[in-house]
Amino acid sequence: MRNVAKPVALLAALATPLAWGFDDGSEPVVPPFSGGIELGAFMATGNTETTHIKGKIDTQHLIGNWQNQYLFETLYSEDGDERSAERYYGLVQGNYPGAGKHYFFGMASGEVDKFSGYDYIATGAVGYGQRIIDQDNMTLVSEIGPGYSYKKIDLNEDPDGEDESSWITRVKLEYWWQFSSTAEFRQLLASDIAFDGANISRSETSVSAALIGNLAMKLSYNVKYNSDPVGDLKSTDTELGATLLYSF
Repeated sequence: MRNVAKPVALLAALATPLAWGFDDGSEPVVPPFSGGIELGAFMATGNTETTHIKGKIDTQHLIGNWQNQYLFETLYSEDGDERSAERYYGLVQGNYPGAGKHYFFGMASGEVDKFSGYDYIATGAVGYGQRIIDQDNMTLVSEIGPGYSYKKIDLNEDPDGEDESSWITRVKLEYWWQFSSTAEFRQLLASDIAFDGANISRSETSVSAALIGNLAMKLSYNVKYNSDPVGDLKSTDTELGATLLYSF
């Protein structure tokens, strides 16, 4: 696993300029963000002690010809005194040109999942995207490009395991449909296909409906698939959740 930092640093360097816009070529210009904040929590006391907290921040903004995304999400669950889930995921991506039907992208992401068999996963990729459908109430976007992924093994889960580093092909498909004035449907599919090691794929299916003002209720079903799980862990993790969504 020598020289792992070099490919990751190279891809991060390629992705970083795509995440910022410049007014005169010297100073970054950061206009007001748009996006949404999600929060869901469930806590029970008495005979059953249960805590479940889910949060997500997903923001976008346009700067000249650049379209940028900043995403952070977290999940924590506890049954009694035993932790059952703890995950943190962050992503930054920039697209150029942001408003074009065809564009180039650069992205970098990191994940810490205490129950995945890895201490962390770091990924970077660059590539090509296309807006296959681009209407006021419906969009369909596809992306594909080369990248690099490094997975730090959790030795508590697999004492004899080895860290994984591999070039990957990143593929993403995202569909959005506003099927009424107050409700919308979204489907996200993303996969990091490794040349050597585990393939990691994610899916999020969600429906949201407006409650009052900028506040909405969101129901989502998430699937995470690992083609070669660590140790005796299962390949597929699923999550069904309900959150409040505030858009700004």
